[in-house]
Amino acid sequence: MALAGALRRSTRAVTVWLLVATMSVSGCAALLFGGFGSEGPGYAGSGPSKLRIAIYEPRRAFLVPHVSIIIHSPDEHLIYDPAGWTPDPRGHRIADVTYSITPDVERAFVLRAPPESRQIGVGSRARPGSWELFLFDITVSDDVARAAARLARDRPAAPVSGCAFGASGLLRQLPGFEDVRTCLLPSQLRKQLEARDDTILYRSLVPPVQGG
Repeated sequence: MALAGALRRSTRAVTVWLLVATMSVSGCAALLFGGFGSEGPGYAGSGPSKLRIAIYEPRRAFLVPHVSIIIHSPDEHLIYDPAGWTPDPRGHRIADVTYSITPDVERAFVLRAPPESRQIGVGSRARPGSWELFLFDITVSDDVARAAARLARDRPAAPVSGCAFGASGLLRQLPGFEDVRTCLLPSQLRKQLEARDDTILYRSLVPPVQGG
């Protein structure tokens, strides 16, 4: 009986370890780490309202794709990072939304630059060129940007590997994005965005080379 109990405990421990390891490798760690923090003091830049959809496709083994939406509204800048882990040392994150996104925080997030890359669960595997970044910039009205921020705040935390479903589900609720189909893979969302005529696409390898 003692041996059977020990085996059961060992099996449970291995199962929990595998779950945590899988979430860590994928970068989809919101269920463990995304529920803490506060909205912080807020930040709003002076530029136009826009959505920045960042899609990461892996170029190295054991890494996975990911998608996030950076929202620039007249009132605030925030990142909707479903099932991910936004690097923000101040911890202004609630569920899948990180608040108080200054230009420096946004740049570190978009480029997955060290040491921030360690916070998305990839550690030393985040060598330069680990992902190919597809960054779509879409200028929107102030009302659409405010609606996107509101939807991001109101959505529940996405499950593991639910980033594309969460991002596409948010977009299709916005005026002008009704034709976006909900999808399960970041590459499926990328192809839909590439077919639009209102996007500006930037492509790069991330993390960048040292000093890049």
